[in-house]
Amino acid sequence: MGKYEILLSVCETRSISKTAQELNYTQSAISQAIKAFEKELGFQLFHRSKSGMELKPNTEEIVESLRTICREKLRIEQIAASLTSLESGYIRIGAIQSISYHWLPDILKEFSMLYPNIRFELTVDGFKNLEEKIHSQELDCIFVSEYSVPELPFIPMGDDELMLATPKGHPLSEKIAVSLPDIDNEDFVLSSDGLDYETGKIFKLNNICPKIRYRLNEDFATLKMVEQGFGVTILPKLLLYNAPFQICVRSFTEHYSRVLGVAYSKNPEPMLATLKFLDFVKAWSQKHLTDIN
Repeated sequence: MGKYEILLSVCETRSISKTAQELNYTQSAISQAIKAFEKELGFQLFHRSKSGMELKPNTEEIVESLRTICREKLRIEQIAASLTSLESGYIRIGAIQSISYHWLPDILKEFSMLYPNIRFELTVDGFKNLEEKIHSQELDCIFVSEYSVPELPFIPMGDDELMLATPKGHPLSEKIAVSLPDIDNEDFVLSSDGLDYETGKIFKLNNICPKIRYRLNEDFATLKMVEQGFGVTILPKLLLYNAPFQICVRSFTEHYSRVLGVAYSKNPEPMLATLKFLDFVKAWSQKHLTDIN
């Protein structure tokens, strides 16, 4: 117990003896704490009356400042506790749309049953923005593809096959599987992450130059455009699962896929709550998702 807390207790009890009893100090120790602080101030803070220890006139602001100091001291202690224990904590998560829909709800539900006092903030965005936010320390971990974060530590969770989405009745929808050259002359609707990641890579490897007619910054909006017949697109199977659109989904004969998982930064070192969450994510994926060979 610090001297400021002792002084505030005397203000409330108006009694040295009551404060000594409540705080388990001797009356002499309480008196010494008061005298030491009054010496620092250069004047008396209290005077004795029939009602007990009373503040001298015009000292209310000093007492209010003591309350502020004690409140902030408690806040610092609470923040420190959240960084070194799992009694409380705050984790800022970023995720691409497909993972935020299909994996994260179950992950967060199960983790919160084990650690109910840890709070989360979730940001759903594209690869580029998520990578920028974790490098600027705005996020603690991000659920993305391995290809999008080559410089970050990465915990793989599962494979996600890239699929072709076409309008109903499109000629390619009549095929059981398609080959990448089949879309070389097709109108193409480019989704949120453009050609900077896996789709662009497979186009480049196969010398494909799609006829990009539309660029959108949201995956479901892309699928709506496909549904309306504006072109075809390539999107991951996880995103297409149970998607509420009248489209046809076909796999490629070449079976292109990406590895999804969670990335984090080692500079600064993740806090205890984040480390525990990363361990949980790894165990959860091993239990619920297909193993990565």
